[in-house]
Amino acid sequence: MTRRRQEHDLVLAPLRSRDAWETVCSTFPHATAFHHYDFLETVAPSLNCSFVPLTVFSHGQSVGLAPLLVKKLGPFCTINWVPFPYLGPLVPRELIPATLHALRREARRRRALNHQQSFSDEIADNGFDGFTASRDRTFIIPLSGRSDEDLLAAMQVTRRGDIRRAQRSEFEVCTAETDDFSLMELWLGQLYAGRGMSAMYPAGTCERIFHVLQSKPGSIFSAARLNGRTVAVLIVFSTARAAFCWQFAADPLYRSKHLIDLLTWRAILQARDYGAIEFDLVGTPNEGIALYKSRFGACERYYTVLQRQAKAHRIAVGTLSNKRPMLTRDR
Repeated sequence: MTRRRQEHDLVLAPLRSRDAWETVCSTFPHATAFHHYDFLETVAPSLNCSFVPLTVFSHGQSVGLAPLLVKKLGPFCTINWVPFPYLGPLVPRELIPATLHALRREARRRRALNHQQSFSDEIADNGFDGFTASRDRTFIIPLSGRSDEDLLAAMQVTRRGDIRRAQRSEFEVCTAETDDFSLMELWLGQLYAGRGMSAMYPAGTCERIFHVLQSKPGSIFSAARLNGRTVAVLIVFSTARAAFCWQFAADPLYRSKHLIDLLTWRAILQARDYGAIEFDLVGTPNEGIALYKSRFGACERYYTVLQRQAKAHRIAVGTLSNKRPMLTRDR
């Protein structure tokens, strides 16, 4: 079938059934925890977005899903411009070009200024339909058939030693509770503020996610405590085949105690015992983070991110960029 014919025969339609969404999602091995209906429905308001779940139809048959997080900006919007990875369509590989074409039409209808579609691995450039492609990376720890000793042996020796020292310390690892997440967000806010950045998620997001996903199979919400006081928290989501480390933070007073290393190690073991075949450390914003994550014995994996900006937005950004040096000189 020609690509033009595929584009003509492929359509998007709303899907409001959580169960139907999860059923289709489970048929794709490259689906991630960030495709879960409950996660998207819960995180959307925190990002000032609406979750728009779409089914992809080809020749009248459902062939996949296309999750959209739509943020209104007056008469315009952004689509999937979010601080977590992998948010893109779940369709057979051969239908990705036609699906991107349909998503571009949907973005035009919604007057999207910024439009992003991301994947959990690299996809072939068979025509990205006006999207600009880039590669991002994460670090993956294979889990299938591996013992505790094997996983530890693969780690960098210092990381292995830090985990063992943390295990021998007086800190207790236990299931996180509701009050732990306000502390977690406080520590994350301090960390980002120290880098001159704003927190990626507003206050209350982690607690809402906890209440919705704490009983979902494979979810891990763990905390490290010292004499009953919470000093570190970690959140992991899972699919049937993979675990995804979403957020973690530690009290600045205890960062030197390697508590995040300890919580990550415990989460790796829990994910393996649950049946996950890999543990995704999720994202690598800079080389320092890359080095930190690689020391868990993790393998580098690249994935494709597609972005498209409306022409009017590109012109506006270009105009502001040209004016900014002049404004600086005036001051």
